[in-house]
Amino acid sequence: MIKSIKFFILLLGSMAFAQNGQVSGTIDPVKEAGLYRIRIPHDIRSYATQDLRDIRVWDAKGNQVPYFVQPTSDYKFTKVSDFAEFEVVSNTRIADSSSTYIFKNPYKTIEKAVLLIANYQGSKTYRLEGSDDQKEWFGIINNGQLNQLSHPTKTEVYKEIQFPLGTYSYLKLVFDDRYSLPINLLGIGMANTETVNLVPITMEEIPVKSIEFTEQDKKTQIHIRFERPEVMDQIRMEIKAPELYSRNVLVYTLKEREVKRSVESYRQHLAAFSIRSDKDLVFNIPTSIEQELYLEIDNKDNPKLEIGSLKFMQEPVYLVASLKANESYKITAGNNKLEFPDYDIFEVTNTTKTALPIAEIGTIVYEQPEKAIEKTKSFWQQPWFMWSCIGIAALMIVYFAFNMLRDMNKDNIN
Repeated sequence: MIKSIKFFILLLGSMAFAQNGQVSGTIDPVKEAGLYRIRIPHDIRSYATQDLRDIRVWDAKGNQVPYFVQPTSDYKFTKVSDFAEFEVVSNTRIADSSSTYIFKNPYKTIEKAVLLIANYQGSKTYRLEGSDDQKEWFGIINNGQLNQLSHPTKTEVYKEIQFPLGTYSYLKLVFDDRYSLPINLLGIGMANTETVNLVPITMEEIPVKSIEFTEQDKKTQIHIRFERPEVMDQIRMEIKAPELYSRNVLVYTLKEREVKRSVESYRQHLAAFSIRSDKDLVFNIPTSIEQELYLEIDNKDNPKLEIGSLKFMQEPVYLVASLKANESYKITAGNNKLEFPDYDIFEVTNTTKTALPIAEIGTIVYEQPEKAIEKTKSFWQQPWFMWSCIGIAALMIVYFAFNMLRDMNKDNIN
């Protein structure tokens, strides 16, 4: 029953959003023809599907303009030193399906790993699972993606993956090989890493609907709500008092699961970090998409922190498209029935990351679907006529049933 009610509510929600239609943005005209990076702003991204498959670019004549999505990770280079490999327990590969690597976690807690990969053209999708006995596995990352898998001067590249803090003894890394050739994973381990941006990257602040603070059991609970599910990559804080502090922070969201035919709430941990008065209060977290978020600050026996500001930031994602000078273009999103478009541009374009100019999206409009013009209906096609017929039929059934029962009673008496 509970499942049915929840499904009904979700159905109503999806129907309501379908009625709200799409979101569209106008791309500011460019002065010269060529390839451009088009940043997808928060206002459009929050209405698009999580994987951005429903984004389309249109010219003034209504024709689709080919593009490909380029995440911020394509504009980052990771410097690695002191690479120490983990023990790989097993390595299995199923042709045209998947490649699986199980490795042992040598630490009490773990929240990142560094992969050493032979140069590979393209990107790779993966999932990450954790286990304590290699029998029962639990999800950590459901749909991760590795990009920029080649080095300009070396034959291999290091890629760092981050994930929610965990204590699993074993981790399973599964690469999706259904639509692309397998990669050559040379090693998995830990290292000192430094991220260098190849182009300037400006993060966008996500507007917050409400923030609530509560104090309980020497802990500060912060409940954050957004207007819609939002993509979050970073948290920034400002602490006004006290002057000296060092606190542990847990970031989580509340989920529901069915246990013995009942639904219970549980915490899903997203990240954990320490805030200190001698460190910058900027924290990168695994990319999360949530409408409500919780922060828990462990104060122990210290006075609570006076928080001046709390900001949630989103890394930009770019489209790369070929635009003509002084032409009008529009970008649309919000139709979750669309599949990924199949364009040639990614295969034939050699993009120099630092050379591509940026085209900005100006006016954003939340469109309503146009109502179809209804044709004049005959009286037997009108709703009132249908309900009248149903009512008359019901009365006739009741009348005949009543007469039948009365006749049966008479026969019994006789």
